This record gives sequence, C-alpha cells and structure tokens, in this order.
Amino acid sequence: MSRLGRATLLTAVVALALVFVVKLGVLWALGPHPLLVPAGDLDAAYYYHLAQRVAAGDVWLLEPESFFGQPPPPFFVAPLYVYFLALVLGVGGGSLEIARFVQVALGTAAVALLALCARRWYGLAAGWAAGALAAACGLFTFYEILIVEAALEPILAAADLYLLTRALQGTSVRWWMFAGAGLGLHALNRPAILIVFAGLAVVILAFGKVAKRGVAVAAFGAAGCLVISPIAVRNWRAGGDMIPIAGHTGLYFLVGNGPEATGTRVRTFGIEPNARGRWLDAPRVASESAARELSPGEVWTFFVRRAFDWMSQHPGSAIKLTATKLWYALSATFLPIDHSYPFFARDGSRLLMTLAVGPAVLVPLGFVGLLVAAPKTRTFRLWAAFVPLVVLSITVFFVSSRDRLAFHAALAVAGGGALAWAGERVRNRDWSVLGASAAGAAVLAAMVVWPTGLDDGRAEEQARMGLAELQSGRTAEGEAWISRAASMHRQLGGVYLRAGQIYEGQERPEEALAHYRRALALDPADSTVHFLMGRALFQQRKDLEAIRELEQVRPGPQLDAATRLRVLALSRLGRREEANLAVRQLDPAAWQADQAREFALGLAEVGRAELSVVAWRRAAEASGDSADSERLGLTWVVLGDMPQAIAAFSDAVRRDPLSASARLNYAVAFAAVGRNLDARREAEAALKIDPAYERARQFLASLT
Repeated sequence: MSRLGRATLLTAVVALALVFVVKLGVLWALGPHPLLVPAGDLDAAYYYHLAQRVAAGDVWLLEPESFFGQPPPPFFVAPLYVYFLALVLGVGGGSLEIARFVQVALGTAAVALLALCARRWYGLAAGWAAGALAAACGLFTFYEILIVEAALEPILAAADLYLLTRALQGTSVRWWMFAGAGLGLHALNRPAILIVFAGLAVVILAFGKVAKRGVAVAAFGAAGCLVISPIAVRNWRAGGDMIPIAGHTGLYFLVGNGPEATGTRVRTFGIEPNARGRWLDAPRVASESAARELSPGEVWTFFVRRAFDWMSQHPGSAIKLTATKLWYALSATFLPIDHSYPFFARDGSRLLMTLAVGPAVLVPLGFVGLLVAAPKTRTFRLWAAFVPLVVLSITVFFVSSRDRLAFHAALAVAGGGALAWAGERVRNRDWSVLGASAAGAAVLAAMVVWPTGLDDGRAEEQARMGLAELQSGRTAEGEAWISRAASMHRQLGGVYLRAGQIYEGQERPEEALAHYRRALALDPADSTVHFLMGRALFQQRKDLEAIRELEQVRPGPQLDAATRLRVLALSRLGRREEANLAVRQLDPAAWQADQAREFALGLAEVGRAELSVVAWRRAAEASGDSADSERLGLTWVVLGDMPQAIAAFSDAVRRDPLSASARLNYAVAFAAVGRNLDARREAEAALKIDPAYERARQFLASLT
C-alpha cells in the first residue's frame, strides 16, 4: 500500500472512531431514559420478551410459554431482530446496554459501507461526503439505541447497497449470492423488503447486461430464498400455513389501503396496529367476521381481500391515497411508531440534535446524485433501481419514519455523489448546470419540508414523560412536562384523564378532580370523564356532586359501573327509593366476580344488606369461590332468612369441604332453626379441620 493509501486509511479509521464516539455519546445520554424501557405494549417489549425466550432455550419459539400460554403463532414481529437480540443477550449476560452498544457499533460499520459504496460509484470525494452525511443523520443514531428492529436497518441497508455494488461491478457469481443473502436477511428484519428483492431480480434479468446474467440472478434468488426458508418452515410448524416471514403483512396492507387508511399507521377494524393487535386481535376479528376459526394464511387473505375490495370500489380515493403516501415517504415530517425522534432530539439530547442531516438534506441531494451526477452506465442504473423499489415497499403499506431508513441510506450514497459532483462543477466554473440542479433541488426540498399537518409525536412523548414522573411521585416535574405538552397535544383531554387516574390511584382525589375538570372543559360530552369524576367525588363522600356527574354517563361500557356507584351514593344519602329504582337498571349477569364483590361490600357498608344479596350471589356464580357463597350466607343471616342462609352455607361447604369457617357458619345456621344434630356435626367437622379453632370449640360447648 502506498503512503497516500495508508494516510487515507488512517484518516478513515480516525473518522469512524469519531463517529463511534458521537454515537456512544447519544447512547450515554438516552440509553437510561425511562421512556425507552422495553415494557408495556411497545414493540420493544415483545422483541425483548421473545429474545429472552430464545436465549432461554426455545430457539424456534414454538412453546406456548413464550406466548403467555397462547398457541405459538406465525411471527408477528420481525424475526431477525428477535434472534439478533437473543444472541447479544446470551453473550452479554442479558444486558440491554450491551445490546445497544453492539447496535451502535453496527451503525458505525454502516457509515463505512455507505462511504465505500459511494466511492465505488462516484469516486473518493463522494465516499467522504456520503460518510459524512450518514454519520450526521440523527435518525440512524436514534434508532440504533432503541430495542426495535429498526436498529438494524442502517447496517442491513448499507450491506444491501454495498453487496449489490460489488455484484454489478464484478464478474463473480459469488457476489450475487452475497447480495441475495443480504437482501433475504434484510427482509427478515423488514418483510416489505421482499418487494425490493423480487423487483431487483426482475430488473436485472430483464435489463441487466451483467456477466452470466441468468446464473447471476439464479444465485441471487436462491441465496435470498435460502436465508428466508428457516423462518418460513418455523411459521408452517406454528400455524400450518406457509407464511414466508411474518403473518401481519396482510393486516398492514389493509391499514395502508383500506377505508380507514390515511397513509400512516392507524386502527382498522377496531384493531390497534401494535404488536398485541397483530398477534391476538387480528386473527380474532377475521375469524369473527368469517364466523369460523381461520388459519394464519386465511387471516392474511381476509385482510388483503378487504383492501383490494376497497381499492376496486374507490379507485379515485386509492390513487389519491397512493400519492399522499408517496409525499409522506419523501417528507421531512417525522412519522412515529412508539417513539418520537423530535422529542428525544429537542428535549432529551443536545448531541442528537446536532446530527441535523435528515430528509430535507438527503432527498434533494440524493435525487441530484441519482439523476444528474449519476455515472452514465447501465450497471449504475440497475443499482439505482433500489431507490424506487424501496419507496414502493414503503408506499404499498403505510409510511413511518423507521420504514424509511433504507431509503435514506441509499440517498446518503447518492447525496455524497451529488456533493462531489457539485464541488467539481464549482472548480470548473460550470455555473449554468450547477444552477439548474440547485434550482431543482430547492423545489424538491420545498416539497419535502412542506407541512403535512401530521403529528410528529413530540407532544405525546412529553405527556408520557409527565405521566411517568407523576407515577414516580415527582409531581412538580410531571406537571411541568404536561404543561409543555399542552401547547401541542392533539388529545390533551386524554392526557389530563390519565394524569387524574394516576392521582386517584395515589389516593390524591383533589389533584385527580382538578385534572378531570380540565379534561371535561375540553370535551363536556365525554362519558369517561363524567364517570371518573363521579367516582372521585364518591370517594370523597361528595355524594350530591357525584350523582350529578354519574347521571351524565351515556349508555356504553361504563354505564353499569356508574349506576352501581349511583346506587351507593343514593343509599349513603338515605334516598332509598331512588336507590331501589337505580338497582333495577343493573345487569348482574354482566358483572365479573370482582365487580360483584366490590358492589356487595359497598352496599353492606352503606347499610343496604338486602340489596347486596344479588351482588353476592353473582360473585359466587362468577368466581366459584366458597368464600363468596359464605358471604352470601352471612348476608342472609343478617336479614334473618335462615333457610336461605343454610342453602348458601351448604353451597360454600360443597365448593370447599375443608373450609373451617364455612363449616362453623353452617353449624350456627342449623342451630338457629333447631337442627342441633346437624349443627354439632358441622361444628365437629370444623374443629377437625382446624383443631385450634376456638370459636368452633366454644360453639360446641354452647350446644352441650
């Protein structure tokens, strides 16, 4: 290697070390952030759980324990990231910090590959420029510190682009195998990449002038299919259908192309488009609609057919929606799933905010590099086909920022070429061509930064941060975050509602009521707020105010609970007739055991034992618990109805013959009606069960 080559290599190593240090700085600042904990219904929580199960030995994820006792389904999250995370957790002793460290290291390697790719197509200067663009792209670094599949997108996209470059520029079939395997691996992380994989095979076969074209494409396709095949086999073993990678793509096709589609991730058919919705709700909804249990393949087909039905019936709306999704794919607006980059850049890490390269820079530069500064070769045009194909893979479904990372990686390569080309035009004083290109780039940049009106998620993250602080007892900090969110949040009433519930759980009713009132001021017709306010007022024994709020609850899932509270409030005020009328509006058959038990205890507390009979009976029916039947019997004793009490205690003993208290209460009820022999038998049974049961001993003595 020449002295110049060694100097270039050393400079590159130093530059990559600096990139790695910057990424580590962002990781240091944001890694411990409470909102980045993989918990709840976040996709990260499911990746973490499944990775732990793989690391624990369920390599194929076919055990029900890995799915909380449910039958193992086809993958509903990206399988590659599950296995990547499992490997790192296994080697790193279960540490998420080590997993994030490895992801940051892979992100640094992605910068190097993108630079090498640009150098091969555009020259040395372009390589440096592309590396700088990729290193300064905050979106890459942000996703690399998350526990989601997008953490691998930069390295996978960079590998795709580099391997495809080597295959197109070389003559060896080996590079075509590597390129196919790389895209197959990428598809396991983002199933929509199958569109890019298949599209490139068709384009190269139809238009490519590469050595041994047929053999090259065959090697490309075979390698990719070979990489994907183990997951397809696993899905077949789990669900009995050949699902190549993940079963949720059918649902996502409808999310992006159905009657409720907006171009971004939304609910459809009442299904939340999160991991739980993909896993449990989608098969349930599809099966209920078909009036039979559907297989995973039939569930996929159900949603795809609904999407095509809608598109065929509304072709104009479908075309408009596709154009909207294309705009969103190019737009600078951050489209969040679970986490908001603008929040963490502006409210979390100043270092991340300095990594300012994003779509507003990459899109105009990238298209100049692809259309104006591009090498005039057929092989480059084949390589450039990656860009429209990856855009197609986004717009076929719906647009989110983490799905655009592969697109941005390709634009970083082309953008490096555009910067190198522009520098050469300046040196050559070729102002006319440069000016025309700059004007075109400016028009494109204006379209990219044009406001979409979409929510970038920052306000929701501020609200979540505030609620997390309230939950931790840091009231001042939590209220400050909620105040920040108030200026931008589109569903502020829901934020106040959640804050009120946290305060209510902390037994701070005054603070809870203050937030409920704020929520009610934003939406006076919200039944949920009226119900929660009524509940908080009832707990404060402000029964008149509670009744006024509870009477505002409209028919729906909260009406029965509101009516139960109203019965208790009326009883506490001594308005017995009104309470009796309200009781008739209730449907005990719909109560769960806990609901019935809580209502019965509340009625007993306000002196309405006669009304609690129905509630205790329902509790006993719903739970099958001996203790509930025993409480029903005690209520009948209070009311003086011994035959009913005996029947209830009999049921309690039948359900748990070893309950000493049920046996003794049974005995007391028998004694009350003069059945002393039966009373003695049950009391002796209670004492046999619990020889230290002094009350049973005393009762037997009283019988003697």
